[in-house]
Amino acid sequence: MNYTVKYHLPQWEESDRVMRTDFNQMCADIDSGIDRAAQLPYAVGRYDGTGHDMDIEVGFRPQFVVICTGQLGFVADNVMGSVSAAGETVTSSRITMTDTGFHVVGHDTKTRSPQVNISGREYNYIAFR
Repeated sequence: MNYTVKYHLPQWEESDRVMRTDFNQMCADIDSGIDRAAQLPYAVGRYDGTGHDMDIEVGFRPQFVVICTGQLGFVADNVMGSVSAAGETVTSSRITMTDTGFHVVGHDTKTRSPQVNISGREYNYIAFR
Protein backbone atom coordinates (compact mmCIF):
# COMPACT_ATOMS: atom_id res chain seq x y z
CA MET A 1 0.00 0.00 0.00
CA ASN A 2 1.19 3.52 -0.79
CA TYR A 3 0.44 6.66 1.23
CA THR A 4 -0.11 10.29 0.30
CA VAL A 5 2.88 12.56 0.90
CA LYS A 6 1.24 15.35 2.92
CA TYR A 7 -1.18 13.49 5.20
CA HIS A 8 -0.03 9.87 5.01
CA LEU A 9 -3.47 8.66 3.88
CA PRO A 10 -3.65 5.17 2.34
CA GLN A 11 -3.58 4.76 -1.41
CA TRP A 12 -4.50 1.16 -2.20
CA GLU A 13 -2.97 -0.64 -5.13
CA GLU A 14 -5.09 -3.13 -7.08
CA SER A 15 -3.27 -6.05 -5.45
CA ASP A 16 -3.63 -4.70 -1.86
CA ARG A 17 -5.94 -6.37 0.58
CA VAL A 18 -8.36 -3.75 1.87
CA MET A 19 -8.59 -3.92 5.67
CA ARG A 20 -11.23 -2.39 7.96
CA THR A 21 -8.47 -1.25 10.33
CA ASP A 22 -6.86 0.75 7.51
CA PHE A 23 -10.12 2.59 6.88
CA ASN A 24 -10.65 3.23 10.59
CA GLN A 25 -7.12 4.61 10.99
CA MET A 26 -7.56 6.82 7.93
CA CYS A 27 -10.81 8.25 9.33
CA ALA A 28 -9.16 8.86 12.73
CA ASP A 29 -6.25 10.66 11.02
CA ILE A 30 -8.64 12.86 9.02
CA ASP A 31 -10.67 13.64 12.15
CA SER A 32 -7.51 14.61 14.03
CA GLY A 33 -6.33 16.79 11.12
CA ILE A 34 -9.63 18.66 10.97
CA ASP A 35 -9.43 19.30 14.72
CA ARG A 36 -5.88 20.68 14.39
CA ALA A 37 -6.92 22.92 11.49
CA ALA A 38 -9.70 24.38 13.65
CA GLN A 39 -7.04 25.49 16.15
CA LEU A 40 -5.50 28.19 13.96
CA PRO A 41 -3.21 30.60 15.81
CA TYR A 42 -5.51 33.50 14.96
CA ALA A 43 -9.12 34.47 14.30
CA VAL A 44 -10.22 36.94 11.65
CA GLY A 45 -13.58 38.69 11.66
CA ARG A 46 -15.58 41.87 11.48
CA TYR A 47 -18.09 43.75 13.58
CA ASP A 48 -20.34 46.75 13.15
CA GLY A 49 -19.77 49.61 15.55
CA THR A 50 -22.59 50.47 17.94
CA GLY A 51 -21.09 53.51 19.67
CA HIS A 52 -21.42 51.67 23.00
CA ASP A 53 -19.03 49.35 24.85
CA MET A 54 -19.19 45.83 23.44
CA ASP A 55 -17.48 42.45 23.64
CA ILE A 56 -16.22 40.65 20.54
CA GLU A 57 -16.11 36.86 20.94
CA VAL A 58 -13.36 34.87 19.21
CA GLY A 59 -13.33 31.73 21.39
CA PHE A 60 -10.02 32.36 23.19
CA ARG A 61 -8.10 35.06 25.09
CA PRO A 62 -6.05 36.89 22.45
CA GLN A 63 -2.43 37.81 23.04
CA PHE A 64 -2.61 40.56 20.42
CA VAL A 65 -5.43 42.22 18.44
CA VAL A 66 -5.31 44.50 15.39
CA ILE A 67 -8.47 46.40 14.41
CA CYS A 68 -8.94 48.56 11.34
CA THR A 69 -11.91 50.42 9.93
CA GLY A 70 -13.61 48.82 6.98
CA GLN A 71 -12.77 51.72 4.69
CA LEU A 72 -9.75 53.98 4.37
CA GLY A 73 -9.90 57.13 2.30
CA PHE A 74 -8.91 60.77 2.04
CA VAL A 75 -11.16 63.73 2.75
CA ALA A 76 -9.70 67.26 2.57
CA ASP A 77 -6.14 65.93 2.96
CA ASN A 78 -7.05 64.00 6.14
CA VAL A 79 -6.89 60.24 6.29
CA MET A 80 -10.26 58.74 7.19
CA GLY A 81 -10.01 55.43 8.99
CA SER A 82 -7.62 54.00 11.52
CA VAL A 83 -5.69 51.00 12.71
CA SER A 84 -5.57 50.10 16.40
CA ALA A 85 -3.64 47.40 18.21
CA ALA A 86 -3.47 45.99 21.73
CA GLY A 87 -1.55 43.18 23.39
CA GLU A 88 0.78 42.26 26.22
CA THR A 89 3.35 44.89 25.27
CA VAL A 90 1.03 47.29 23.42
CA THR A 91 -1.55 48.81 25.74
CA SER A 92 -4.69 50.54 24.60
CA SER A 93 -7.35 52.47 26.45
CA ARG A 94 -9.81 51.46 23.72
CA ILE A 95 -9.26 47.66 23.56
CA THR A 96 -8.94 45.16 26.43
CA MET A 97 -8.66 41.39 26.32
CA THR A 98 -11.30 39.08 27.78
CA ASP A 99 -11.17 35.32 28.36
CA THR A 100 -13.14 34.71 25.15
CA GLY A 101 -12.14 37.66 22.97
CA PHE A 102 -11.75 41.39 23.42
CA HIS A 103 -13.72 44.42 24.60
CA VAL A 104 -13.99 47.67 22.65
CA VAL A 105 -15.13 50.90 24.26
CA GLY A 106 -17.85 53.08 22.80
CA HIS A 107 -17.26 56.13 20.66
CA ASP A 108 -15.64 58.99 22.59
CA THR A 109 -15.92 62.41 20.95
CA LYS A 110 -13.48 63.94 23.47
CA THR A 111 -10.44 61.93 22.38
CA ARG A 112 -8.52 61.72 19.13
CA SER A 113 -7.35 58.21 19.96
CA PRO A 114 -8.16 55.75 17.22
CA GLN A 115 -11.84 54.95 17.57
CA VAL A 116 -12.76 51.26 17.52
CA ASN A 117 -16.53 51.46 17.92
CA ILE A 118 -18.24 54.29 16.05
CA SER A 119 -21.91 53.59 15.36
CA GLY A 120 -22.54 52.48 11.79
CA ARG A 121 -18.89 51.92 10.94
CA GLU A 122 -17.56 48.49 9.93
CA TYR A 123 -14.43 47.18 11.64
CA ASN A 124 -12.19 44.26 10.68
CA TYR A 125 -9.92 42.49 13.14
CA ILE A 126 -7.34 39.78 13.53
CA ALA A 127 -6.88 38.31 17.00
CA PHE A 128 -3.79 36.19 17.68
CA ARG A 129 -3.65 33.38 20.28
